[in-house]
Amino acid sequence: MTDDTGLSRRRFLRATGGTASAIALAGCFGSGSDGSRDRTNDTSGSAGGNASENGSQRDVRADPSQTLQLINSSITTFDPIAVPVLDTASGRVIEQMFDGLMTYPDGEAAVEQTLAADYQTSDDLRTYAFTIEDAQYHNGDPVRAQDFVYSFERLAGSKNSSRSYFILDSLGVVAETDSEGNYRPGSLGVNAADDNTLEVTLNEPFHAALGMLAYSAFAAIPEGIVGDIPGYDGQMSQSEFGTENPIGAGPFQFETWQRGTEAAVTRFEDYYGETARVAGIHWQVIEDDGALYEYGMNQNADIFDIPTAQYDPDRVTVNNTDDLGRELGTYGPLRNGATAQYFSIPEISIFYVGFNTQEVPKAVRQALAYVANQQLLTEQVFKGRGVPAYHFTPPSIYPDGPNAYEQHAQENYPYGYNESLLDEARATMEEAGYGQNNRFQLEWLQYESDAWQQMAQIFRDQLQNVYIDINIQQTLLSTLLEHTANGNTQAYTLGWIADWPAPDNFLQLLNPPQTDTSRSAPINYTNWSQETGSAAQQAENAFARVQENLAPTDQAERARNDAYVMIEEANWEDVSVIPIYHKLSERFWYDWCEVPPHGGMGGSRQKFNTAKVGQRN
Repeated sequence: MTDDTGLSRRRFLRATGGTASAIALAGCFGSGSDGSRDRTNDTSGSAGGNASENGSQRDVRADPSQTLQLINSSITTFDPIAVPVLDTASGRVIEQMFDGLMTYPDGEAAVEQTLAADYQTSDDLRTYAFTIEDAQYHNGDPVRAQDFVYSFERLAGSKNSSRSYFILDSLGVVAETDSEGNYRPGSLGVNAADDNTLEVTLNEPFHAALGMLAYSAFAAIPEGIVGDIPGYDGQMSQSEFGTENPIGAGPFQFETWQRGTEAAVTRFEDYYGETARVAGIHWQVIEDDGALYEYGMNQNADIFDIPTAQYDPDRVTVNNTDDLGRELGTYGPLRNGATAQYFSIPEISIFYVGFNTQEVPKAVRQALAYVANQQLLTEQVFKGRGVPAYHFTPPSIYPDGPNAYEQHAQENYPYGYNESLLDEARATMEEAGYGQNNRFQLEWLQYESDAWQQMAQIFRDQLQNVYIDINIQQTLLSTLLEHTANGNTQAYTLGWIADWPAPDNFLQLLNPPQTDTSRSAPINYTNWSQETGSAAQQAENAFARVQENLAPTDQAERARNDAYVMIEEANWEDVSVIPIYHKLSERFWYDWCEVPPHGGMGGSRQKFNTAKVGQRN
């Protein structure tokens, strides 16, 4: 295979660059505020480093002995293939310790190479040949093509894998199945031609193949280190690897983890890429919003969050906007008197209310949709830190872009655009046989968040007038995920951040078969089917059409785009989920720290080897 017969890297980056441009447009689609920000300079500027109050670049004098201090939520595992769906906390740490073939640099949507020194594709766009970088693992072993064969086999066939559908279904690597449709071990279309050449063969061309390979589940680990697939005894148990001794080829190596308390990594001096400028990273695990805020205000964290309850949009000053739509400036004064550095970008994400459709009748789900006023919730509850959501697909990657998203929602959303329709909600419930003497009792489970608690209370107060009583319960995110995955919920709140920046990554959560909690590793927990909604078959058929048109061609893209809209409209009819808002990703940090702003893929996809920490105040 030669360069002139394959899909070049430049062509792929140009194709994905459309998403980056869309993200810049998304910065105009919604300000992410109530309009009260002080915009002192709206001209385009560089996003690298830290911006001072007048928009110029500050230079932090790096101290390589310093540890970057961060905050995280509950971590479950450091095994890249075993991370539960929706567990971003574990992914943040894994991102620092493991590398794959590709990456989203600083969380931007245009994919780049990491452990792939080079690659070529076949004429039919089905086979990728990767040349592996000269790199080594934290234990000193060299990275080889055989390690990827082993790592991908674990992803496809290990009992510990929570993402087998990524490689077998979404990416569609060639594989054999048994009579029951289960993956046949050792049949994966991944081959090591030699120590430095990896070949991956797909069933058919896939428009986001390289982007998928940037996900941490495809990271390389040393061949045979865990014996959870046929042919390997393993040097350690999967439990030990995932909790005590994870070994990757990333810029940081594991140091310690105390479950529910803290995690830490240290600089890997022999990293093949840019050696980290900090000695390590420490994450303090904090679930409570109040405790998180106190930790940041006491300057225990270099980069911190400001919970919505304490957030004041009037304290944001935007000094410039870069070519990705990132707004850079300051936030302050803080409670401690300091002024924090600040940036924001529309995140490729969706936050939503989901329903176990087997437990919550369609009329009740529709009543909640009528009651929901996404504009009010975004502005009053989340203080403008995002834009109202009417689709599951974020605006920046919606077919034909943010303007098409807005137009389709304004013209077609059936439950009231920017308004609550209480009369329609009440009529829907009455038509289904509910009334003052026959009220529906709804169990509502959400993760610990003051803002989401406030939102739930707004729903509760309004729904009392439409014969629905809500019992609100809060729990740890890890507990919420466990309950929803087992089908032990009625209504729940969750969010989804892009694995790869395309609608199918989001709309797979609205593909009814993938919401069945009786199956292994569902990716959403709504149990949506023909028995629980009249439009479920439409959604399933439309997603099948997506799967039939995965090629990186204009014709296939048009077919996918039509199917994406059909899935969105099917969800509107059956209300398996209610989209609430698309988040504005924000970062706050102190002057002694410098980390490049991340892109729309989110901060959890950013490596911190280029972060700098100087002398703290």
